[in-house]
Amino acid sequence: MPRRLNSAVALCALALAAGGGIAQEPGSEAWNAQRATLFSQVCMASAPDYDDIDDRAKAAGMARQDGVWVAEPEIVINLIEHDGFCDCIMSVSAPDQRAMIDKVFAQLMADFGAEFTGAPDGLASVAPFQRDGIEVVSILEPRSYEDGKWLSARTAVFGKCPIREAGK
Repeated sequence: MPRRLNSAVALCALALAAGGGIAQEPGSEAWNAQRATLFSQVCMASAPDYDDIDDRAKAAGMARQDGVWVAEPEIVINLIEHDGFCDCIMSVSAPDQRAMIDKVFAQLMADFGAEFTGAPDGLASVAPFQRDGIEVVSILEPRSYEDGKWLSARTAVFGKCPIREAGK
């Protein structure tokens, strides 16, 4: 019995280890899903006033570092006030930018689809939602830098941010 039990435990451990490695592979379905969920749970869920963004980021397992919220090796979320708008911006690595955009949009529709006000066949990269009677626009922009492909995912709301930008 101990030999068979040890073999079964070893096989289960190997399967879990292999599954964990695949889940963290950049650009994998699980990689994209984790980042899409974070964007939905932190940026869109805290819009339009962003008053509870800190609580939502903490609940999502993010850590405050140098005035911004961070997770994993490359996920950064911050509020930025500009030109009369307050944006919650999430920057993430996106080896397959189209797959990441599709995943983020699908997550937003799953979580907030009843509040979607865009055309049913509209673009996933710019999507308007009504949150508490205020328009919140999700903007998903692919970016390329020397270190690879990224996605800038943001929710934009007309008005001032409730907290100051990082570094101020």
